[in-house]
Amino acid sequence: MKCDVAIVGAGLAGLVAAIEARAHGANALVLDKLPDPEKWNAVTQLPGGTGNDTWRSGGGGLARFAGDKLVEHLLDGPGELEAGKDPVDVLLARHQRLGWDAVDTALLRSYCQRIFDDCCWLRDELKMPYDATGRTVKGLGIGLFKTLYQRAIERGVQFSFETSAQSLVTDSAGRITALRATRGGAPLEIETPAVVLATGGFQGDRALLREHAGTVIADDVAMVGSPENTGDGHRMAQALGAQLRHLGVVHIRTTDFFFGQGPSRYLLHIYPMGIYFNRNYERFIDEGVADSDTIANAIAFQPGASAGLVFDDKARAKFAREYDKYPRREQLIKTGGTIAELARNMHLDPVRLQKLVDDFNAAITDGRASGPNLPKSRLAMPIDTPPFHGFHPVRPA
Repeated sequence: MKCDVAIVGAGLAGLVAAIEARAHGANALVLDKLPDPEKWNAVTQLPGGTGNDTWRSGGGGLARFAGDKLVEHLLDGPGELEAGKDPVDVLLARHQRLGWDAVDTALLRSYCQRIFDDCCWLRDELKMPYDATGRTVKGLGIGLFKTLYQRAIERGVQFSFETSAQSLVTDSAGRITALRATRGGAPLEIETPAVVLATGGFQGDRALLREHAGTVIADDVAMVGSPENTGDGHRMAQALGAQLRHLGVVHIRTTDFFFGQGPSRYLLHIYPMGIYFNRNYERFIDEGVADSDTIANAIAFQPGASAGLVFDDKARAKFAREYDKYPRREQLIKTGGTIAELARNMHLDPVRLQKLVDDFNAAITDGRASGPNLPKSRLAMPIDTPPFHGFHPVRPA
């Protein structure tokens, strides 16, 4: 078997690489160890089943357009554009803030400048179908994968599923000459001068997770990504002398008992008006500014990798539709006429939860709180309007 370029992995990166290779006249072959996509049955953002991480993803965040301007991740979307702000500057500032300013500014600026072109390419060249908001791909991750897969087929990309890449072959000068794989248990060698490794992460390999991300992430955080991502591409690159660096950052999100996206995603406007606490009844995050993934990463390092959230009815009433739409709300969100009653319904210590809420309320001045445990820089409101609402446990995944 021969090809101009072999691409290992049929996810977002691999499919885009294959489409671009064909656009430049190359004969592209995509290998993937998963079965044919017609047999995939994974459910978006839930563990179990068969399907890669593109298939399992929410398919959102790729684009939100206001006319011909990309406004995804802008704090106030079109409003900031109308105020004359440069979208790239706003995006860059957001990433700097979320990266605690420990970021490569030049690299990030290049990334932010490319986002608009790339999203327009998806929308205009590949005719990616978005929902009415212009933000989320129709069909979520499954729709994203199916569109990319169909566009690749239309452009003549070849596929070989149930094919597991094993190693890269080089000549005496170190140039790639072939890719060794197995298909149906039989060895297969593909002659090719170029290989793209697009095998995703390695969340399916606990040893690699422990080595690079640590035991807390490997052992205490639930996995909702594809278990077939086992670092195959990393190992093949390492065998040729590549070094693995800076692989300790993991995408973690909050989740609930049913592996839903958790309150930091589904109660996006409510949770900043409440307080998160760990099993020691201590606050550990500035709820007013922390986003979902930052909260989830913080929870991962709390005792038992678990947390609780409490808010009052004025927060619920302000965003009632968001509250009412929470999946399986009746089973997951507890309520109580008093904090003590709420604590009992959440199987928590009423005295300790009451003290935490009292201390927080006493620390509030002009929308900010000096404590307890750490400041809250915005949206600090007394938790004093019954009924009270709580969510426990909130876990990282």
